[in-house]
Amino acid sequence: MNKPYWKSFLVVAALAAGSLLSFAETADAAKMSCIQKYRLCNQRCAGAAGAKGDWTACINRTCNRQYDNCASSY
Repeated sequence: MNKPYWKSFLVVAALAAGSLLSFAETADAAKMSCIQKYRLCNQRCAGAAGAKGDWTACINRTCNRQYDNCASSY
């Protein structure tokens, strides 16, 4: 078989695996406390910002709002 076919197949397989993993993370998120979700969100913001990035804007924009919504739902 030709190489472009295999590349397409690998891309589709990787996307399918990624969607299954993200679904599992969503199910696990339902079991976490608000503070656990907040801490993980902070880690994602720091990782996305990189070593020299400023992740406080991400935390204020995303994590704080998610935490407030989570805490108000109890």
